[in-house]
Amino acid sequence: MKALHPLNDLAEVHTAVVFRDQAPQEHPDGNVRALAIRDVVSSTPVSWSELPRVVVAEKYLANCLQEGDVVIPSRGDYYRAWLFTGANVPVLPVGQLNVIRPAAGLDAGYLVWFLNLPTTGTKLKQMLTGTSIKALTKTALQTLEVDLPDMGRQRRIAEIDQLAGRIAAIRHRLTELDAIEVAQMAGLVSRHGGDHA
Repeated sequence: MKALHPLNDLAEVHTAVVFRDQAPQEHPDGNVRALAIRDVVSSTPVSWSELPRVVVAEKYLANCLQEGDVVIPSRGDYYRAWLFTGANVPVLPVGQLNVIRPAAGLDAGYLVWFLNLPTTGTKLKQMLTGTSIKALTKTALQTLEVDLPDMGRQRRIAEIDQLAGRIAAIRHRLTELDAIEVAQMAGLVSRHGGDHA
Protein backbone atom coordinates (compact mmCIF):
# COMPACT_ATOMS: atom_id res chain seq x y z
CA MET A 1 0.00 0.00 0.00
CA LYS A 2 1.29 3.44 -0.95
CA ALA A 3 1.60 6.23 1.55
CA LEU A 4 2.65 9.87 1.37
CA HIS A 5 5.36 11.10 3.72
CA PRO A 6 7.12 14.47 3.96
CA LEU A 7 10.72 14.14 2.77
CA ASN A 8 11.90 15.38 6.16
CA ASP A 9 10.61 12.13 7.75
CA LEU A 10 12.47 9.97 5.21
CA ALA A 11 15.80 11.71 4.74
CA GLU A 12 18.29 14.25 5.98
CA VAL A 13 18.43 17.36 3.76
CA HIS A 14 21.32 19.79 3.81
CA THR A 15 22.72 22.49 1.56
CA ALA A 16 26.07 22.36 -0.20
CA VAL A 17 29.01 24.50 0.87
CA VAL A 18 28.86 28.02 -0.57
CA PHE A 19 32.24 29.75 -0.76
CA ARG A 20 31.29 33.40 -0.36
CA ASP A 21 34.75 34.99 -0.38
CA GLN A 22 36.69 32.96 -2.91
CA ALA A 23 35.80 29.85 -4.85
CA PRO A 24 38.25 26.95 -4.48
CA GLN A 25 40.92 26.96 -7.16
CA GLU A 26 41.27 24.17 -9.69
CA HIS A 27 44.51 22.24 -9.14
CA PRO A 28 45.76 18.92 -10.62
CA ASP A 29 46.55 17.69 -7.08
CA GLY A 30 43.28 18.96 -5.57
CA ASN A 31 42.06 16.99 -2.55
CA VAL A 32 38.43 16.84 -3.82
CA ARG A 33 36.44 16.84 -7.05
CA ALA A 34 33.93 19.72 -7.12
CA LEU A 35 30.32 19.08 -8.17
CA ALA A 36 28.51 22.26 -9.20
CA ILE A 37 24.96 23.01 -10.31
CA ARG A 38 26.03 23.07 -14.00
CA ASP A 39 27.12 19.42 -13.70
CA VAL A 40 23.81 18.27 -12.23
CA VAL A 41 21.62 20.08 -14.80
CA SER A 42 23.84 19.16 -17.78
CA SER A 43 22.20 17.16 -20.56
CA THR A 44 25.22 14.83 -20.57
CA PRO A 45 25.57 12.20 -17.82
CA VAL A 46 27.67 13.32 -14.82
CA SER A 47 30.94 11.43 -14.41
CA TRP A 48 32.78 12.20 -11.17
CA SER A 49 36.12 11.47 -12.90
CA GLU A 50 35.56 14.46 -15.22
CA LEU A 51 34.77 16.90 -12.40
CA PRO A 52 37.49 19.50 -11.70
CA ARG A 53 39.95 18.79 -8.89
CA VAL A 54 40.10 21.62 -6.37
CA VAL A 55 41.89 22.29 -3.11
CA VAL A 56 39.70 22.90 -0.06
CA ALA A 57 40.43 23.20 3.66
CA GLU A 58 40.27 20.01 5.74
CA LYS A 59 37.10 21.22 7.53
CA TYR A 60 35.07 20.92 4.28
CA LEU A 61 35.83 17.22 3.81
CA ALA A 62 32.94 16.33 6.14
CA ASN A 63 30.61 17.87 3.52
CA CYS A 64 31.70 15.45 0.78
CA LEU A 65 29.08 13.18 -0.74
CA GLN A 66 28.46 9.68 0.56
CA GLU A 67 27.39 6.83 -1.67
CA GLY A 68 23.59 6.96 -2.00
CA ASP A 69 23.33 10.75 -1.59
CA VAL A 70 20.87 12.47 -3.92
CA VAL A 71 21.79 15.92 -5.24
CA ILE A 72 19.25 18.43 -6.60
CA PRO A 73 19.73 22.12 -7.51
CA SER A 74 18.53 24.72 -5.00
CA ARG A 75 18.08 27.49 -7.57
CA GLY A 76 17.61 28.13 -11.26
CA ASP A 77 15.19 26.78 -13.86
CA TYR A 78 16.00 23.07 -13.77
CA TYR A 79 15.50 20.76 -10.80
CA ARG A 80 16.85 17.42 -11.98
CA ALA A 81 17.97 15.02 -9.24
CA TRP A 82 21.20 13.03 -9.52
CA LEU A 83 22.31 9.93 -7.58
CA PHE A 84 25.87 9.72 -6.29
CA THR A 85 27.00 6.11 -6.61
CA GLY A 86 30.47 6.57 -5.12
CA ALA A 87 33.93 7.60 -6.33
CA ASN A 88 37.54 6.83 -5.48
CA VAL A 89 38.21 10.46 -4.52
CA PRO A 90 36.06 12.72 -2.32
CA VAL A 91 33.38 14.64 -4.25
CA LEU A 92 32.35 17.96 -2.71
CA PRO A 93 29.06 19.57 -3.79
CA VAL A 94 29.55 23.34 -3.98
CA GLY A 95 27.21 26.26 -4.47
CA GLN A 96 23.49 26.14 -5.12
CA LEU A 97 22.73 22.47 -4.41
CA ASN A 98 20.65 20.53 -1.91
CA VAL A 99 21.95 17.15 -0.75
CA ILE A 100 19.44 14.52 0.38
CA ARG A 101 20.65 11.54 2.44
CA PRO A 102 17.86 8.94 2.53
CA ALA A 103 17.15 7.02 5.75
CA ALA A 104 16.73 3.23 5.87
CA GLY A 105 13.14 3.09 4.54
CA LEU A 106 13.82 5.09 1.36
CA ASP A 107 15.83 3.75 -1.60
CA ALA A 108 18.06 6.51 -3.06
CA GLY A 109 17.55 5.33 -6.65
CA TYR A 110 13.79 5.36 -6.17
CA LEU A 111 13.98 8.89 -4.73
CA VAL A 112 15.87 10.12 -7.83
CA TRP A 113 13.20 8.57 -10.05
CA PHE A 114 10.43 10.15 -7.96
CA LEU A 115 12.08 13.61 -7.93
CA ASN A 116 12.57 13.50 -11.71
CA LEU A 117 8.91 12.63 -12.44
CA PRO A 118 7.08 15.43 -14.34
CA THR A 119 4.37 15.46 -11.63
CA THR A 120 6.99 15.98 -8.90
CA GLY A 121 8.65 18.68 -11.04
CA THR A 122 5.32 20.54 -11.10
CA LYS A 123 5.08 20.32 -7.29
CA LEU A 124 8.68 21.55 -6.90
CA LYS A 125 7.98 24.53 -9.18
CA GLN A 126 5.08 25.50 -6.89
CA MET A 127 7.50 25.50 -3.93
CA LEU A 128 9.99 27.91 -5.52
CA THR A 129 10.59 31.28 -3.94
CA GLY A 130 12.03 34.43 -5.49
CA THR A 131 10.96 36.47 -8.50
CA SER A 132 13.90 36.81 -10.90
CA ILE A 133 16.07 33.95 -9.61
CA LYS A 134 13.98 31.02 -8.44
CA ALA A 135 15.09 29.07 -5.38
CA LEU A 136 14.15 25.70 -3.94
CA THR A 137 14.93 26.13 -0.26
CA LYS A 138 15.92 23.30 2.04
CA THR A 139 12.85 24.06 4.18
CA ALA A 140 10.49 23.81 1.20
CA LEU A 141 12.14 20.62 -0.06
CA GLN A 142 11.72 19.00 3.36
CA THR A 143 7.93 19.43 3.07
CA LEU A 144 7.70 17.64 -0.31
CA GLU A 145 5.37 14.66 0.04
CA VAL A 146 6.97 11.46 -1.24
CA ASP A 147 4.88 8.53 -2.48
CA LEU A 148 6.41 5.59 -0.61
CA PRO A 149 5.66 2.04 -1.82
CA ASP A 150 7.25 -0.96 -0.06
CA MET A 151 11.03 -1.39 -0.35
CA GLY A 152 10.81 -4.21 -2.91
CA ARG A 153 8.84 -2.03 -5.29
CA GLN A 154 11.12 0.97 -4.65
CA ARG A 155 14.15 -1.15 -5.60
CA ARG A 156 12.51 -2.49 -8.78
CA ILE A 157 11.62 1.05 -9.90
CA ALA A 158 15.18 2.22 -9.08
CA GLU A 159 16.73 -0.63 -11.10
CA ILE A 160 14.57 0.12 -14.15
CA ASP A 161 15.32 3.86 -13.88
CA GLN A 162 19.08 3.24 -13.55
CA LEU A 163 19.00 0.89 -16.54
CA ALA A 164 17.22 3.60 -18.56
CA GLY A 165 19.95 6.04 -17.44
CA ARG A 166 22.71 3.65 -18.60
CA ILE A 167 20.98 3.22 -21.97
CA ALA A 168 20.77 7.03 -22.32
CA ALA A 169 24.50 7.34 -21.47
CA ILE A 170 25.38 4.68 -24.09
CA ARG A 171 23.24 6.45 -26.71
CA HIS A 172 24.99 9.73 -25.87
CA ARG A 173 28.42 8.07 -26.26
CA LEU A 174 27.39 6.46 -29.59
CA THR A 175 26.29 9.87 -30.88
CA GLU A 176 29.70 11.31 -29.87
CA LEU A 177 31.50 8.45 -31.66
CA ASP A 178 29.34 8.93 -34.77
CA ALA A 179 30.26 12.64 -34.85
CA ILE A 180 33.98 11.79 -34.53
CA GLU A 181 33.69 9.22 -37.32
CA VAL A 182 31.86 11.68 -39.62
CA ALA A 183 34.50 14.35 -38.93
CA GLN A 184 37.31 11.89 -39.74
CA MET A 185 35.56 10.76 -42.93
CA ALA A 186 35.06 14.39 -43.96
CA GLY A 187 38.77 14.98 -43.37
CA LEU A 188 39.67 12.00 -45.59
CA VAL A 189 37.30 13.11 -48.35
CA SER A 190 38.64 16.69 -48.34
CA ARG A 191 42.25 15.44 -48.42
CA HIS A 192 41.52 13.04 -51.31
CA GLY A 193 39.40 15.66 -53.06
CA GLY A 194 42.45 17.92 -52.98
CA ASP A 195 44.56 15.26 -54.73
CA HIS A 196 42.36 15.37 -57.83
CA ALA A 197 42.48 19.14 -58.21
